[in-house]
Amino acid sequence: MDNYIYRDLTSPILNAKKFYPVVMVTGARQVGKSTLCKHIY
Repeated sequence: MDNYIYRDLTSPILNAKKFYPVVMVTGARQVGKSTLCKHIY
């Protein structure tokens, strides 16, 4: 069972990915940055 929590930043990141070759995701420790990126890509 997948326990992924949908994040509101998913859509803006996917949109930015269309226009920029690199999209940087920053934030505090242990908030799900890596999980978000793995889920999107």
